[in-house]
Order: sequence, then C-alpha cells, then structure tokens
Amino acid sequence: MKIEILQTNEISTFVGIRTNSVMTDLGIAVNHTFKELTERKSEIRNIKNHQVTYGITPPNYKGNNGLLDFYCCFEVKQITNLPHGMVHIQILPRLYSVTYFIGASRKTYMAYDFTSRWLQENGYEYDDVSYYFEKYDEKTIREIDDDKNEITIYCPIKKKQS
Repeated sequence: MKIEILQTNEISTFVGIRTNSVMTDLGIAVNHTFKELTERKSEIRNIKNHQVTYGITPPNYKGNNGLLDFYCCFEVKQITNLPHGMVHIQILPRLYSVTYFIGASRKTYMAYDFTSRWLQENGYEYDDVSYYFEKYDEKTIREIDDDKNEITIYCPIKKKQS
C-alpha cells in the first residue's frame, strides 16, 4: 500500500443517497444504495465524472456499535435542483492522508489499519471533525470480491501536537 499527504484547496461538492446500518450489515446496505444511485444518475446535474463515485462517511465510525451513516455520491461542479430523496455534502479544504488500496473489498479494513499505523509513525493523527471518503473509479470492482479491486481512501488528518 502507498500513502500520500494531500492538502486540498477547494470546497468539494457531492450529491447522492444516504443509507444507514449497523456495521455488520453496512456492506449490503451500501451495495443496494450504490445500485440505486447508478439507476438515478440521470437525475443528478453537473456531475464532474460519470465514471467516479464516492463513499462518504462522517467521523463517527470508530467504536460506534449503533447505526452508521454512509453516503453514496457523485462529485458535482455545483448543486442545482437536488433530486428528491437525495442529499448534498460539501467538504471544506483540509489535510488528508490518501491511501491507495488494492485488494478484495472485504479486506478494506486492512487499509485503515495500515493508515493508522503509518500516521502514528509519521507524526500525524486523525482529525475527526470532517468526513472520510473513498473514491471508486473504473478500477473498482464492486460486484464481486476481487483481489484486483482498487480504492483510494481519504482520511482527514492533522499533525500531532508535541
């Protein structure tokens, strides 16, 4: 796995569908919601790239045994006429770790474990005031649990205080 540090400079805007579930059932809920998002793609205006989707999570995942939110989205240039039942999310500029994961989607947790260790070893920590997001493109294989699956994971971070 490879990790980079990225400072974003612009507000990113997303439109999509919210789902929520307990962690053990989240994969099924997310797959269903991504299918619905794809079926309703024509309702979303100003999509930046029709081949790229995002999974966005608020910073409430760690240690949460209750319901978790997950947003299946497209990035848009601007919001106009939000489709019925959809949400919009704006992510402010900030510092991110970017982890490039290749492997079966059921093993994505390994990328987060790797990222956590890397951050600790390199003087960073999670900045749990912003959304985490995963980028899925033409190299992402969502239908089957394939070892060639590729996901780019963005985690909000900050330098550790001494």
